[in-house]
Amino acid sequence: MYLHRLRIFAARTGVAALMSLGLIAGIAGAPATAQSAPPVTYTVLGDSYSAGTGGGAESLPCLQSPNGYGNDYAAATHQAMVNLACYGATAAQVQALQVPLIPATTRLITLTVGGNDIGTGDVSAACVAAPQSSTCTAALQASLEKLTKLPAQLKSLIRAVKAKAPRAKIAFLGYPELFEPANMAALGYPAAQVAAAKTMNGAAELLNGTIAWTALTNGARFVPVSWAFAGHGIPSASQWIVGPGDANPFVFHPTAAGYLNGYTAALRLFL
Repeated sequence: MYLHRLRIFAARTGVAALMSLGLIAGIAGAPATAQSAPPVTYTVLGDSYSAGTGGGAESLPCLQSPNGYGNDYAAATHQAMVNLACYGATAAQVQALQVPLIPATTRLITLTVGGNDIGTGDVSAACVAAPQSSTCTAALQASLEKLTKLPAQLKSLIRAVKAKAPRAKIAFLGYPELFEPANMAALGYPAAQVAAAKTMNGAAELLNGTIAWTALTNGARFVPVSWAFAGHGIPSASQWIVGPGDANPFVFHPTAAGYLNGYTAALRLFL
């Protein structure tokens, strides 16, 4: 399904590129009546968190939202941006399907990746519903095993990005902690759910640490975001994460406020 979405996206991108170069019949001979679009200087790669999924008004094929951090950061820094990120993407898929589409004029690349590689969605689904179950335990164990393979996958991805865009700055962004365990306890959540929330927050930081170490030891940057989301997890009065039962269907993804006040704020501070 992911491959199908990317092929559609690539096809559309290719047509747009041909049109901009005046290579489609009838365009080449037309008089210039408007300025051409500025060259892309900023490219967003990665998974659903970079696609902006959860921000609202998502569009196919990759569930990208105009309220994602890429659009916010590009507008704030006055850059021409292209977003190649796609819901469900793994590091290998980013390398194979997104990296080849990076424009040659790109000077900044940001991405979130790694969550799908280690099965964070499986852990959330299993442990939120049944925190003390064998299903939750098995999902956590499988995720930890996959985490040991992530550095090699990210190292390969960084090499591919550098080969495609040697003059670009590369910045990996972290993932937020999804839950506010203290709020859960105060609201009377079962102790098992509170404990599971703490465990999943800890797993998120373990993932962030792995991404940060791999990025920094391979010539890329790392932008932490957990600090920006602190106090805005599930549940909170000002919640920046889509929670179970919300009208937004993209549970455990940032809201538009999360992308703007969490991710974009972190980018503007650290880059």
